[in-house]
Amino acid sequence: MEIICELNDETVLGTGGRSGAMPRYTARAIVKDRKGRYAVMYARKFSLYSLPGGGIEEGESPTEALKREVFEETGCVCDRITELGIINENRASLDFTQCSYYYVAEVSEQAVAPALTEGEIKSGTSVEWHSFEEAVELISAPKHTTVQRKYLQARDLAALNEYKKRFKEGA
Repeated sequence: MEIICELNDETVLGTGGRSGAMPRYTARAIVKDRKGRYAVMYARKFSLYSLPGGGIEEGESPTEALKREVFEETGCVCDRITELGIINENRASLDFTQCSYYYVAEVSEQAVAPALTEGEIKSGTSVEWHSFEEAVELISAPKHTTVQRKYLQARDLAALNEYKKRFKEGA
């Protein structure tokens, strides 16, 4: 899989530094349903919109993790999974690194109730379905003040921009 971009404190925060932490690996997706709408996760407690996905567990491939995470967060089974690319993060300010495998996935089965984690429930997380343009606006509009949220926003926007460049132009 090709690298979409490298995010670091200089590109996201305007500061320097590098983290030497071992990376966390995640699988994330731009998920489209049969009506042409896109899944956007909303964490009410943080006023944060993001794309579905999460950590890759031991023994899982990135695509297995993606299917599990999308099902847990949206209640949907997805198929027609296409690689989008990798986004690497080096957050010196948090001494954290992460490698996110991004995919494009289409919903193949109707939604059931999501199986959110306790933390997601406490943060008021829910899935919403929007047009592509609305999804981009919801994720890009907030001016976040925390390092964590700035990175999440930058990461998802990089993936959405890559998706638009590769799959939406001329569509």
